[in-house]
Amino acid sequence: MNNFFGNLNTREKNLILAASFLIATVIVFLTINNTMQSLSFSSKRLEKAKTDYEYVATKAEQLSNALINQSNDPTEIKSFLDNTIDLEIKNLKIAKIENYLKISFETINLKESISIADEIASMLNKDFSKVTYSKNEKGSVTELFIINP
Repeated sequence: MNNFFGNLNTREKNLILAASFLIATVIVFLTINNTMQSLSFSSKRLEKAKTDYEYVATKAEQLSNALINQSNDPTEIKSFLDNTIDLEIKNLKIAKIENYLKISFETINLKESISIADEIASMLNKDFSKVTYSKNEKGSVTELFIINP
């Protein structure tokens, strides 16, 4: 083989080197092109999976909210709030008192109490007839009263 390459003149050697470089460049280009197409396809599949997941999660949340909005059972509402509220609350209690549903909880400060009360109002999609905030040595205590139909 070395003899074959050595017997070629300079022009032929340059042509062989140029052809080899061109073939290597085409192979690298095709490899990169294939990788980019695979990446693009994977990105589209990932985006579709994300939107599918978000759609299902949103529908499940809407269904859960619709079911809990119809319910006036304190244990169901407590379970729902325990599973959906991400913020730190303590001593969550829900009780039926006469014509009201009373939700009480403790938080670190008043600002957090207000934030959680607003979050509960939007999750339960119910208006509060009375809201009380009080401060104790551990933080803030909030009581929400909902008219129980």
